[in-house]
Amino acid sequence: MTPNHEAVTEESRFLSMAGYLLRRCHQIGVAIFLDECRASDLTPLQFSVLSALDGFGPMDQARIGGVAALDRTTIVVVLTKLEERGLITREPSDKDKRAKIVSITDTGRQILADVMPNVEESQRRLLGPLNVREQAQLIALLGKLAEANNRLSRAPHRLP
Repeated sequence: MTPNHEAVTEESRFLSMAGYLLRRCHQIGVAIFLDECRASDLTPLQFSVLSALDGFGPMDQARIGGVAALDRTTIVVVLTKLEERGLITREPSDKDKRAKIVSITDTGRQILADVMPNVEESQRRLLGPLNVREQAQLIALLGKLAEANNRLSRAPHRLP
């Protein structure tokens, strides 16, 4: 059965496939995030990068990409936007002149603190159709899928 409880036909079989449903939930999650966080003008990726820097401290661009599970091209675009807004700084590394060390600024920390209630509300809205037990199950199952398949990603998650 599809989520709409319609009969699954050969032509509509894709509608009940995990990949399709994950993509749809991602679209919905991004839409809810952007709706809740519009005043901060942060995207989900920018939020993730700021959160990584706030939680783990300054690090080079490659490590941020690993923590946020973003490929090289995407991390550069996200960091450029955050730097333009004064939310991060990038300085040459003392150890490796080719590397840039990225730090969150006080303004970045303030934006992150200000937007956190909206981010939490976006998560509540996204998970709202599920009861508390189902929410915990979904988070656990998604975590299990992500961890077990991490090595298959073009941008695997790595802690610093």
